[in-house]
Amino acid sequence: MKVIPSIDISEGKAVKRIRGKSGSGIEVGDPFEVAEQIFSMGYDSVHVVDLDGAEGKGRNLSVIKRICEIGFSSIQVGGGIRDIESASSIIKAGASSIVMSTLPFQDENKFLEIKRNIGDEKILVSLDYNSEGNIMVRGWSTAVNVSLVEAIERSNRWNLRGVIFTYVENEGTKKGIDVNLGRYTHLVKGIKEYAGGISTMEDLKTLKGARIDYAIVGMAFYTNSLKGVIDV
Repeated sequence: MKVIPSIDISEGKAVKRIRGKSGSGIEVGDPFEVAEQIFSMGYDSVHVVDLDGAEGKGRNLSVIKRICEIGFSSIQVGGGIRDIESASSIIKAGASSIVMSTLPFQDENKFLEIKRNIGDEKILVSLDYNSEGNIMVRGWSTAVNVSLVEAIERSNRWNLRGVIFTYVENEGTKKGIDVNLGRYTHLVKGIKEYAGGISTMEDLKTLKGARIDYAIVGMAFYTNSLKGVIDV
């Protein structure tokens, strides 16, 4: 299982929020310099979230393009991708894949239109879910009437690159992973990633045991708990 550091961008700065709440968490620094440091440490993949794009405050496309030019073999980019134009611009900037979480569960027809234009292999759907197993959208502000199991079934039907399990209750908190994750991972076709609460090597080993392919780390990376851990 590989470990992927995340870079969340807000107003041109790399940050790490707690449960996605604006103004919470920590400020990390210049996102390009952070990406360069990550690359120099031996990581070949990075997960980028454009928080401004997610909040409708513009898009940090120029920064994303610079990060794509560093030399990573895989760059995932998400954050407010809800039309063909934004999806295409991110792929043209050099991203390996885009991450979508809201549109697949609120406007499937529009999502499928993007899928046809971008290609199945370049799309990951983030299954952002709460402790009750319900999917959350719009920056985790809104619950939709879709269970995690149903979301997995839909993702399988869409035949995508894979999914990201994002446990929103613990995201950015370092409070540990979703201990029930193993109930769901075997249902997934394609790549399986996880984000939310990862804080220790034991968490990573548990994720590996649950057959997760990639663990996305943020707060634990920037507070040095897991900085430098590349694979498990």
